[in-house]
Order: sequence, then C-alpha cells, then structure tokens
Amino acid sequence: MPLDGDFLANPARVVADVMADLLQPPPPVDFNVWATMNLVFGQESPFPGPYKDQRFPFFRRVLEVLGPDHPARVVLMMKSAQLGGTVLAQIFLGGALDLDPGPFMYIHPSEGNATRWARTKWRPMLRNTAVLTSLFGAASTREGGNSTLYQERRDGRGFLQISGANSEASLSMISVPRQVQDDLSKWEMNNAGDPETQADSRSKAFEWAKIFKISTPLIEDNCRITRAFEKSTQEHYHVPCPDCGFLHRLEWENLLANLDEAHPEDAHFTCPDCGVEIHRHQLPDMLLAGRWVADNPGASIIGFHLWSAYSLLESWQRIAEAWIAAKGDPAKEQAFENDTLGRAYRAAGESPPWEGLRDRAEAGERRRGIIPRGALLLVYGMDCQDDRVEWQFVGFGRDLRRWTIDYGTVEHHISTPQALDGLDALMKRSWPDMFGNKREAALAAIDGNAWTNEVFDWVKRWPTNRVIMVRGVHPDTAPPLALVRKERGRDGKLKRYQKRFFNVGVSGLKLGFYKNLTKLDPLERGYVDFPAGLGEEFFRQVTAERRVPVNRRGFTVWRWVKARDQANEGLDTAIYAEAGAIKLGWRTKSDADWDRLEAELETPPTVGQLDLEDLMTGFAPSPAVKSDAAPQATTSDKPPERPLSLASRLA
Repeated sequence: MPLDGDFLANPARVVADVMADLLQPPPPVDFNVWATMNLVFGQESPFPGPYKDQRFPFFRRVLEVLGPDHPARVVLMMKSAQLGGTVLAQIFLGGALDLDPGPFMYIHPSEGNATRWARTKWRPMLRNTAVLTSLFGAASTREGGNSTLYQERRDGRGFLQISGANSEASLSMISVPRQVQDDLSKWEMNNAGDPETQADSRSKAFEWAKIFKISTPLIEDNCRITRAFEKSTQEHYHVPCPDCGFLHRLEWENLLANLDEAHPEDAHFTCPDCGVEIHRHQLPDMLLAGRWVADNPGASIIGFHLWSAYSLLESWQRIAEAWIAAKGDPAKEQAFENDTLGRAYRAAGESPPWEGLRDRAEAGERRRGIIPRGALLLVYGMDCQDDRVEWQFVGFGRDLRRWTIDYGTVEHHISTPQALDGLDALMKRSWPDMFGNKREAALAAIDGNAWTNEVFDWVKRWPTNRVIMVRGVHPDTAPPLALVRKERGRDGKLKRYQKRFFNVGVSGLKLGFYKNLTKLDPLERGYVDFPAGLGEEFFRQVTAERRVPVNRRGFTVWRWVKARDQANEGLDTAIYAEAGAIKLGWRTKSDADWDRLEAELETPPTVGQLDLEDLMTGFAPSPAVKSDAAPQATTSDKPPERPLSLASRLA
C-alpha cells in the first residue's frame, strides 16, 4: 500500500513552531487589569469585595508607571494618611509576583512595623486573592522555609522579603529588582548609616528596577518623601469644573477661603476660572474625568501628590472640622498638615528674640510666685545638673494656654540627702492664687536621663500620680509622651519602672513651644505667658536652642542644638512641665472638664484658709532670687519683690 506521507512532519517546521511559541512575547503587564480581575478586599476594608478602579481613578496612571514597560526607575507617592496608599503598593506587589515574578522587597520603618503589616495586610491579601493563594499557599504556611517576613512562590520563581529600615542586617546580602519603601518619612538612621541609601543599593544591579517610595510627610526640613518629591515630576490630580469644565487641582487654600467655621457642613471649593461653587456630591464624576498634570515634567523621578479632598472616604465637612479643631495648637496643626493635607509641616526652627519675651513680661502686671487666673493644672518641670536640680513651676489651662509661675533651684546633686529633702519640701509647698487660695503642684516631671537610678530613687518616694521620671528622645516621629515599662540598666539587669518613667518627644514639643512663643494675644490658643522678675538669663535659656542641619554618617539630619556656652535649663524644664501637663490631660480635656476645674479651684476660700500674715501682705512665701543674671531660687521663704494686694487678687 503506497504511503501518502500525511503522517510525516517536517522537522524544521516543528522546531520553528515550537520556537515561535517559546519566543512569543508575554502579554503586557497591566497592574490595573490585574487588580480588577484578581484583587478582593475582605470585610475589614471600607470597600469589601472585588477591586473597582472607578473608586480610585487617580491610581490608574500610578500603576501604569509602576509597570515594567515604563522607563521610570523611581516612582513616589506623597499623600495624606488613609488614602489607599497601602492598597496601591499591594497591587504593585501582588501583580509583580504574579505577572512578572522575581525577588521583591517590602521595607517598613521598623521590623515591628514589618511584622504587623505581614499579619494585618499581607496575610488577608493572600487569603482573599485566589491567584496569590495558588502561588504562595496558605497565609500561615511554613513550607519551603517560609516565615512571617519571608514568603516564596511554590515554583521558586520569586519571593517576598519584608524588612525593617531600622535593621541594617535586613537591608544587606540581597538583590531585588523591585521594592516598596513604605512610610519613608518615618525612617530613622540605623547603626550602618542611612537606610534609604542602603535600600536603594539593593536594586543597583538591575538597570530596569522599580523602586516605589510612599509616605505621608512629616516635618519639612527633615522629611524624606518631601525631598524626593521636590526632585520629581511633581504631579497633581486635576479635575474639571462641573459647570465650565476648567481643569484644576483641588487646593486646601481654596477650601479654606470659602470656609465658614460656624457651618463646616457647607465646606466647598470654587472654580478658579468661572467662580461657581463645587460641592462634595459632585466629586465622583469629577474624579472619573480627571488627569495627572506635572509641574516639573522634565524630571526622571515620577512623583505624585494626593490629599484627602480627593478621597471618597473623606467628606469635605470632616476636613473643615479637623482644621477648626487643630487651629492654634502646633501639634494638631502638624497632624492636620501631614495626615489630611499630605504636606510637610513647616515649623519654627528658632525662637523669637529673648529680649522681646523679657520686655513683654516686664511690661505686664503679673508677678512671679502667684498662680494666675486660668492656670488649672500645676506642674513642676525639673532638670538635674551636676550640683543642683533646676525647676520651673508652670500652670496650664484651657485652649492650650500656659503661664510660667516661678523658676528656681534646689541645691546639691540629686543623690544627696540635702537635694532629696529640698525636692520633698518643694512638692509640699503651697502657692497662692489670684483668689486667695493655696494650691500645691498636681505633678512633677523630673529628667532621669543622666542619673536614672538616683532620680528613680527619689521618684519612688512619691505616689505615681504626683511624680514621674522623664527622658527626652529626639526623633521627629517620637510621640509627645510614651510610657517606658521596662529596660535593661547599665548592669544588664531588667528594670521595671512601675508606670513612673516616660519618654518625651522633645523635638516636636520644642517646635510647638517656639511657635507659641511668637503669639502676642493673651487670649489666643497656645499663648505662653511669663511674669515679671525672672531676669535676663531665664529668657536666654528658654530661647537657647535652634534647629540646624547636622551631618550624620554622610547624611543630613536636623537636630536641636544650643548656643555655645549658653545654658538651656529654662527650655528643658518648660518642655518637661508640658510633658507632665499632657499626662494630666491638658490636650484632651473637654470644655466641661475645664468648667468643673474652674468651679473647684477658682473660687474665693472660706474664712481661715489664709493666715493673718498672708491676708495683710497679699502674698504667700516665694523662692528668693539669687541674682538678676541668674534667676535661681532656693527653698528659703523670701517673698516676691512686688506682691499683689489681696484686693487686687480678688478683683
């Protein structure tokens, strides 16, 4: 039977067909399509269910730039808090590990942050995204050497390393073509130097690498994401006016200019071109028709800025209410600038001239040693020196106003019996107020950084609600007050501080204090008032520091430094006193709380509370002034220089 040859194949053709299949370019990597087809939010999300890019139209270009077809090597997003930045980074992460697998590094400010993110963000994403579950297995699997901070694809074609910027070890011995640097502004120097430089170097071997930097900004002069954004294309999302179609970006200054503080529910923008009012219900359609516009289009770094006014999760009324609540309080103003506006906070790095503060105090009628009206929380701030303990007695009241009442010194080192007895006497001392009452300090906050054991020995002599030990910490990201539960001492032994020891974020408190020193209206929120008679040296000390750039291991950081040969105890004691006031609830008390304190404390005493000498002279004993140049006081009972009469005190 003749063969027709149909069963035979041309070997060259077979090879060509196979090679054609192998060499066929893969489909383009499209993170927008991947997110729409695969990403599912759990019930913990405000948008549970499948990802819909109509809710995040401003993410489309960002994800396009993060794709491998775009030439940009560094992409960044400077944003408000809770604006979906983590979702954006996770789409980049999940899409890359699925569509274009390889090593991937996700870096957080600390290893603690990294662990929390792995458990609260990455694991839910694995559970809810079927394609990632198939690639990595169950979220808790330990197969293949997987751990909380390391996850490898089952086929070995890619892995995720989750690291902390505070650990130089986690930023070494690894090369990755893609990485996310999350919360970049919170990164602090580690033992090997600058963690951002270390992280960037992990992708140095890949010319086509992608580095995504994302963060809410912090203080301007020390803000990593702000510095990076200034070098970028500086893109802002422009939306059309619903009336005339004019493309413009939503700016805080526009919203503020139209804000009626009595009616924050009416917060709105106006079109810069036609002037028509733009209201929140019009935002969804405006977002769908918007586009990114670059202010610096020639830059190689692609940078985006986005703030809360664009979010479908944030009403413009809430933005207005947040500003009204923050206005006048530097700490809250910074939080508003950072978390709501997505902008770095520009704060006072220097104090006003000390001469102006002195002249203002001397021109006033208030004298040292008398508690003024409104000073409802009384706190000592104490600073230990080699041969003395300096203290400042400060009153704090509503609207974040404060009054320095007196300043003095307890002689001898904190370890001596004389100093301990002097501090005990100071804590028991009663001070007269404007109503004829006598009041003791509610709390003392004493610096325990230099002589921790000796200071703690004295602190333990008093109840926890009367005396606390504090220690200044310098990072801009440090909270104003944070409890130190335990730590190892110099002898290596674990010490427990019985809820008596607190870290104080001195950098942020100094920024706020110096800004408040510039306020001239005694009724303005945050006003700082000083009595006459403190002397020039006190005001030199209060204004002794300024914020300057410092080179640390080749990287510029901003730190507070004092003038050479100028003491700064006046500033330190003011900051420690504020820390004590924060513990007493100064920043969180409601109007009802202040009303109650006023009713309890600012009423004339019953007959017999003041002794005969007090009634005749109109004052209670106050510390003696050693000299005009150094207004230090002992625990002796010498009256203030210019006592007020009882009649004027009761007026």
